[in-house]
Amino acid sequence: MDILDTSKHTKEESAKILLKELEEHPILILTGPQGGGKTTLAIHLLYENVGAYFEGRARAAQPVVLIRKDFVEKMKGELYEKRKLPIFEGDEPVYVEVTVYDQVKLLVENIFDVMELGEPELIRQISLLIKKMGAVPKGIELIASDEELVKRRLSRHLDAKERLTTLLLKEKKYGIESNLWGIQGARVTDVIDRDGVMDYDEDQISRTIKDFDRIIPTKGMTVPDCLQKMIEISNNENKESGFLLLHKDGDEKIISDLVVGKQVNSQIGVTLLEIYVGFRQNRALYRAYKHEKEGKLEIIHSYTPTLQELEYLANPNIPPPSEAIPIMSSADIAAADRFDVIVSVIEPDGKVESSSKKRKIELQEIVSGIIGTEE
Repeated sequence: MDILDTSKHTKEESAKILLKELEEHPILILTGPQGGGKTTLAIHLLYENVGAYFEGRARAAQPVVLIRKDFVEKMKGELYEKRKLPIFEGDEPVYVEVTVYDQVKLLVENIFDVMELGEPELIRQISLLIKKMGAVPKGIELIASDEELVKRRLSRHLDAKERLTTLLLKEKKYGIESNLWGIQGARVTDVIDRDGVMDYDEDQISRTIKDFDRIIPTKGMTVPDCLQKMIEISNNENKESGFLLLHKDGDEKIISDLVVGKQVNSQIGVTLLEIYVGFRQNRALYRAYKHEKEGKLEIIHSYTPTLQELEYLANPNIPPPSEAIPIMSSADIAAADRFDVIVSVIEPDGKVESSSKKRKIELQEIVSGIIGTEE
C-alpha cells in the first residue's frame, strides 16, 4: 500500500496527488490514523467524476472509499447474486438482485462496522469483488507527524459543521451517493433527505475536546502530580479525570494532557486514545483495535460514583448488587482487551484497581505516599 504523509504537503497538494490516483484507479481506499486527513481530503476531492463516497461508521479511524462515477454505473449493471429473502409468494421464495455496487456498500458496513475485521480485510474483499470486472482498487495510507496528528484531533470540532455542509452541497451538485451521517463534532440533521447540519446532542459522545470540561497541561508534571490532581478533582468537583502513560523499555512517559470530564457522558479513556494516540482496527484474537504507539499504553482515570454507579445500575443484564460496585467498570475491562492497553482506576479516597496486577501494586505505593503526605 502506498503512503502519503499529509504533514509534508498542503491540502491542495495532497488532493492533487489523490485525484491523479482516482483517475487511474476506479476505486480509491484511504486508510490511516485519526487526523491523517482521510475525510477532509475525500470531501475536497468530490467533483463531477466521483459517484460514491462511503466510510465505516464504527468508532474512529474509519477507511474512506471513493468510487469514480463511470465505475459506479458499471457496478450497478453487474449482478453479484440473486439473494433469497425469507419471504414467500405462495410456495415460491422471493429473490432480490444484488449488484456489485450493493455488495461494496455492504462490505464497508459489515467488515468495518459490524464484524470489525479491519482495513486489510476490507481492501482484500473489495479487490476480489471487482477483479472479475478487470479493475483493481488503490489503497493509500494517509499519515502525518505525531505533533500534526494531535493538533488536528484537538481542533477537528472547530470546522466539523463546515466540512459536513460542504459534503452535502457536493452530493447534491454532482449526484454523489454517501453513507456519512456525521463526523466528530457534527452530524447530518435529516439523514433521509441528506439535509442540514447540527452539533451533536448533549447526550451523544462526540469524542472531541467538547466532551471535556477542561484540559490541564501536563508539561513539567510527574505521575504523582497527576494522581494528586485527579484525587483533588474527584473530591472537590465529583468529576472524572484522566491521562495517558506510555511504558517503553522500562521507562514511563506522560503522553497526554490531564483531561477533566463533564458530569454527564464522560468517556475519558476512548476520547484520550482518539485524540492523543490514535488507533485503528487490527483484529487479533479478542482485540479489535491497535494503537499507533510503540510500547504499552496505560489509561489512568479517576473513579466517580455518580458516573460509574449509574452506568452499572442502568445495565439490565446485571443483577442488583449485593456488594459494593466494582471500581473497574465493564467498559474499563472491555477497553483493556479491545485496545490492548492497561486501564487503571483511582478512587477519591486513594483506592486503586487496574487490569494489571503489577501496575496496581505500583500505583498503590505512589498513591499511599500522596495520601500519607496530605495527612
